[in-house]
Amino acid sequence: MNNTIQYDSSVSFAKGIGIILMVLGHTYFSDYGFRLVYMFHMPLFFFVSGYCFKKAHLENFRIYAGKRIRRLYFPFIKYGLLFLILHNLFFYLNIYNDTFVFEGKVSHLYGLPDYLKNTFFIFFCLSGNEQLIGGYWFLHTLFFASFIFYGFLKLKIHPMVAVFISLLLSVMLYFHGIPVVNIYCGAKESFGVACMMAGYMYKSYSIEKFVDKYLVYVILVCVSLVILGSVYWYGEMLYLEWNRTIPYYVSAIAGSILVMKLSKYVVEKTHYLSDFITNIGNRSLEILTWHFPCFKIVSLVIIAYYGLPIEHLADFPVVRPYNIQGWWILYFVIGVAVPVIGTVYTEKIIKFISSKYHSRCR
Repeated sequence: MNNTIQYDSSVSFAKGIGIILMVLGHTYFSDYGFRLVYMFHMPLFFFVSGYCFKKAHLENFRIYAGKRIRRLYFPFIKYGLLFLILHNLFFYLNIYNDTFVFEGKVSHLYGLPDYLKNTFFIFFCLSGNEQLIGGYWFLHTLFFASFIFYGFLKLKIHPMVAVFISLLLSVMLYFHGIPVVNIYCGAKESFGVACMMAGYMYKSYSIEKFVDKYLVYVILVCVSLVILGSVYWYGEMLYLEWNRTIPYYVSAIAGSILVMKLSKYVVEKTHYLSDFITNIGNRSLEILTWHFPCFKIVSLVIIAYYGLPIEHLADFPVVRPYNIQGWWILYFVIGVAVPVIGTVYTEKIIKFISSKYHSRCR
């Protein structure tokens, strides 16, 4: 068993593929394409998290917890509060309105009680986030799944046993979720733990070497599992169905392995494409945060082009059915490019201001 876990650029490349597929899926570019992407693109991030886990953290929980808090909790709080503060402004701008439904309900103007309630949930439950950062369920799920995952390893429970327990809990919580507990750990969090364990075993138990040895056969099996799953046992991590949890898990891990092998191959064989996708992967949080707001740019173009009522700006995440008439391409490009470019130039501006400030202080 390998006791050293080293970071390599293929991990960022894999994250880049995952975040690209996430944005593509949110464009609803085609029914079957959507189903295919959703079979593995979010479980992939949990798989990668388990893959990157360092066993040294088992000797220092404080360092591990600190990293989880900095990388998951603080961003959730920062952007959760920002978008909460902007809620009423977005309502006046028709980005939210009381015409279009999101998750079974329409938006309304917030009063002080709404702001206080949502602030409480953001700080203490990592929930209650706004529609425009709806993807932040991922930060919530990864945050709590990470600590359960850590607990299994700390207690020296065999990863295969931990996978079994996690999937069993995922099915049980679908039926018997305890309201208070479910806020923190529900079916998808337990499922996330199982995906993290798979990534951990893939790296630490030499499964990766086995895959390399029988690569062609493994690829054929993994591709078949993803395609068959998208047809016969389609699922989504956010909306797990108890009777599809196990087969969905198998397809999700198969898809994750495919992406990891593709990432290794591209990083080893090419530099330009590898650097491009890797940079996207390194800015996955920014894309997660800003791709829905950026979609509104395309929605405005569609509204102006077809002369639609401005209320369609609140159609979420895209204006349908125009998205399947080719507009999904622009949604996709804007959803990835604008957050990345914006982040790059923001970093340059901050660096420039910082350098000027320090030069004056000398």
